[in-house]
Amino acid sequence: MKQDWRDTEEFDSRTKANRILSLYDALSKGNVINKQQAAINYSVSEKAIQRDINDLRAYLDDQSLNGEGCNISINYNRAKKGYEMIRGSAWLTQEEVLAIAKILLESRAFSKSELDLLLNKIIAQCLQNARKNVTENIRNELHHYLPVAHGQPLINKIWDISMAIRERRLLEVNYLKPGAAVTTCRILEPCGLIFAEYYFYLIAYIKDLGYDFPVTYRLDRIESYSISNQHFHIPEADRFEEGEFRKRVQFMRAGKLMQITFRFWGPSLDAVLDRLPTAHVIGWEENKALVEAEVFGDGIKMWLLSQAEFLEVLKPSEFRQEIRDTVLRMLGNYYIQ
Repeated sequence: MKQDWRDTEEFDSRTKANRILSLYDALSKGNVINKQQAAINYSVSEKAIQRDINDLRAYLDDQSLNGEGCNISINYNRAKKGYEMIRGSAWLTQEEVLAIAKILLESRAFSKSELDLLLNKIIAQCLQNARKNVTENIRNELHHYLPVAHGQPLINKIWDISMAIRERRLLEVNYLKPGAAVTTCRILEPCGLIFAEYYFYLIAYIKDLGYDFPVTYRLDRIESYSISNQHFHIPEADRFEEGEFRKRVQFMRAGKLMQITFRFWGPSLDAVLDRLPTAHVIGWEENKALVEAEVFGDGIKMWLLSQAEFLEVLKPSEFRQEIRDTVLRMLGNYYIQ
């Protein structure tokens, strides 16, 4: 029986579609397509392969024009005698992927399962022949990865609370304070979410208590939460700015905002200025830097004490006395009986 020409046309169409998809898959894996070799592999003419490549180019161009953010092109490489896929600046390079992977591993912020999920998706940004390089570079660190103790999934919680912040919705949380056996319920006006020192923190004002000082809540200690449909309003003068808060807080302990002055003669002044973004050198005394900074009190006290004998607090006087009293109590721990 004679074959219907429409069946032949449909078969040819499927064959061409499969061939184009196969070419695209090979290009996306970083392979170079030699037109002559491809024609042999697919049992078609070189002109057919050229038309396939032109179709792929047209598709990628349309994606870019339609604002799809594709940013991919197929170019002929004379040195390699074939076509290759070039990803534009919107895609991460293998070097950039490795840098992000290193930061994620060092943060220890995510459970092993969430970290694996994030790394796999980020590494997938690389061309396939580059993925092995990135994976090999982080293999040992990933094998020995040790997340912080809470082990909770955080990604969805980060998103939900970030949306509450963006939409200015009241947030009800049940929070487990350190050392507490039961949770405390709070109605909050969430205003920021920050990562610092291994943990994510929610920055919020407690409803109806004013806007003098924001309160920090470790995200993993929020046992449960509910986002209200009720919106809140913070006066522009009291608007919270995450970037400014981060410059002034240490160890995510807020306290009273104050201006401090101290002498420093340790090995790395640069490390001090990097640690305290608001700090600046206002003078020198006998090779000792005079440093001034605007900071929140509770956290900065911990950091100042960590500098051992290479730092002396000068102002404010009551804070200097507080540091002195703390040092004396510390010394008492080492008295020989």
